[in-house]
Amino acid sequence: MLLICLFFISTFAHASGLKVMAEEYPPYSYTLKGKAHGLFIDLVRKIQVKLHEDPCDVKFYPWARGYKILECGSGDVLLPMCMTPERSLKFKFVGPVFWDDIYFYSRKGSGIELEKVDDARKVNTIAVTRYDVFHQNLVSLGYTNLDLSSSPKSDFMKLFHGRADLVPMGRKVISYFFKRNPELDFNKLERVGTSVFFTTNYIAFAKHVPDEVVHRWQQALDELKAEGEWQKIVDEYFPPE
Repeated sequence: MLLICLFFISTFAHASGLKVMAEEYPPYSYTLKGKAHGLFIDLVRKIQVKLHEDPCDVKFYPWARGYKILECGSGDVLLPMCMTPERSLKFKFVGPVFWDDIYFYSRKGSGIELEKVDDARKVNTIAVTRYDVFHQNLVSLGYTNLDLSSSPKSDFMKLFHGRADLVPMGRKVISYFFKRNPELDFNKLERVGTSVFFTTNYIAFAKHVPDEVVHRWQQALDELKAEGEWQKIVDEYFPPE
């Protein structure tokens, strides 16, 4: 009984003091006036309220740094993250939270046409964020014309300055992303070709986080979905068409 009590005390203490990380990727997660906002931020807050946990401070890092911190175990949670076979061996996941179709985008008037996805191999450069799902998936598909950046914003800066030909991003998320980055001109952009692949976003936990903590978060998310609260958060950022 003592061991069982110590286990649950340890689990609760870990859950209450989770080190949560995110990247600047509106509308999923972003900072505004020094505070964390976004679909995933709102959802995490709802989960913690349901679990009677104190809200965790969210620290923002470039994606590659946050990914490495989670991988080495110095952090506990990273959001959002797409699950892949490789990542499923490295991390634990709660979700799914959101889905999107990924397309390539180019500058208007570039003349780039993609009759099939493989045609993107012929362009000079595709800008991607280091270690994100676009980078890892395109590498796994054999793409060698990738230019790595520290953030999605940097990817599009390269595109608009003529240092890249294509940038991948989700069809649903892109308009909100540009609203949160007004220095990027969405009107100078066009979608080319068909969907590259489909992504599903999750809340990722480091391997050292107890399974009981991950299970409780999953259960809370499932309850929020059943209660309609998850849909309300999604509709706030992506109003039904």
